[in-house]
Amino acid sequence: LIYEIASFYILCIIYFSSGDFMKNYDEERSKKLLKLYTGAITDIMDSMSSDFRNQTLPSNLRPLTPNMKIAGPVYTVRGNKRFYEDGKDPRYKQMDMLDGIFPESIIVMDSGDEKSAAHWGELMSKTSMEKGAKGAIIHGGIRDTEEIIKHNFPVFASYHSPLTAVYRYNIIDFNNPIIIGDVKINPGDYILGDIDGVVCIPKHIIDEVIDQAEIVKNKEDIVRNELSLGKNIRDLFEKYKVF
Repeated sequence: LIYEIASFYILCIIYFSSGDFMKNYDEERSKKLLKLYTGAITDIMDSMSSDFRNQTLPSNLRPLTPNMKIAGPVYTVRGNKRFYEDGKDPRYKQMDMLDGIFPESIIVMDSGDEKSAAHWGELMSKTSMEKGAKGAIIHGGIRDTEEIIKHNFPVFASYHSPLTAVYRYNIIDFNNPIIIGDVKINPGDYILGDIDGVVCIPKHIIDEVIDQAEIVKNKEDIVRNELSLGKNIRDLFEKYKVF
């Protein structure tokens, strides 16, 4: 009996330390979040506390195609302008960053003060896909747009540029807290992006936000059907409190 108990604990330690448990947990959350939409998420966070009323990233972050949508835990990347030639090829740092990508993640990159080059492209997208990432939010520029779309890899970006980042941009670090616009984004937070925008959900409220947003979505589905039957919007609002 003692041997069996010891074996059980050893298996538990191996299972939880392997990351499979957290990976599955993230995957389930991400699937739930992907079924929702940014409007419902921001409404819930607005109602929870004034602390969560500034979680929407800059409005110029747009999907490459209108139907692109992403949801998942963030993998943060921070960079800035390359001011001088130091003899180091910055692409090695980019590859280090790509090595750290984990399954189900959304890459969230801040280009800092570099606003002319493409900080993301097709091969970075392809590499990320193969490592299990579900999309990228690039607060900066991208290129190889047609190829990225062909891969069906969701990417949101601020602008397009044909210019390489090699001579213009350095990655500073990754998987550390970053700030985009006025939004602080921490590793472990979640991102939802759709045609209306990109929202960051702090990790300590993600489950509550998803649960509440699912309730709102279900109520809105009912109201939508009731409106089709000719019901009055004022009466429906009094009953369901969604509008």
